[in-house]
Amino acid sequence: MKSLFLNSFLITALPICSIADPVDTTIKGVLISFSYSPSIFPDTWVAAPVNAVGETIAKSEIGRSKSVMLATMNKYPASLLKDNLRAVYFLKSMEFFKVGYGGTNSNDALYITNDGALNNYTDIYLEQTFHHEFSSILYRNYPKLLDTTAWKKANIPNFDYNDPEAGVGAIRNNESSQVLDTLLCAKGFITQYAYSGLENDLNTVAQNLFKPDEGFWEIVDKYPRIRQKVKLLIAFYNKLNPVFTEAYFRKFGE
Repeated sequence: MKSLFLNSFLITALPICSIADPVDTTIKGVLISFSYSPSIFPDTWVAAPVNAVGETIAKSEIGRSKSVMLATMNKYPASLLKDNLRAVYFLKSMEFFKVGYGGTNSNDALYITNDGALNNYTDIYLEQTFHHEFSSILYRNYPKLLDTTAWKKANIPNFDYNDPEAGVGAIRNNESSQVLDTLLCAKGFITQYAYSGLENDLNTVAQNLFKPDEGFWEIVDKYPRIRQKVKLLIAFYNKLNPVFTEAYFRKFGE
């Protein structure tokens, strides 16, 4: 299990609903759920030391979440979603290892926090979180399709990803910024969070391929190390489905 990039929102109440809520829906064969119970998490997460807990999303956020997911998931072929993703769970907040998470993933499910646009859970944030976390599932399911040796060579010489906790440490240490950072780009990283592990680095590029922050493609064109990683990740996605080309991804930044 890994984290995304939001270091906040501890749990204060845990309303539990063990029966599927009628507002739950399905998009391209994937369950989109707004029902919370501990059973949505793998058993190993609920037990110590992970101690997974969550909080039911506000009803006022359900419609917006559905709308964002429809647009987001339409960027993927239905077959790729069906083969790799069972469910997406939306929560108001969630906590693992006593740390607030903005998003995470299991073998076949995504977990996304949405506590309202006024609290910075914007449409862009929700979509990027999906792409970020889904890229982890794809990377685990098809590890041979990404040239990780070439990926590491795109970093500055002698660099070693520094967070053995795969992102948890970055959040705890307030080193989880996802703001594009041109000072880091020359070293091969587009954000501070990308420093914390190869998978986190990959996730950060993936979220910007599908939903680019302003200036992302200018950075790709300017910094050779970033350009190399983008080419490698596009090649990975293209092996999953030929629809994924550089032209396909660039149109999302227009």
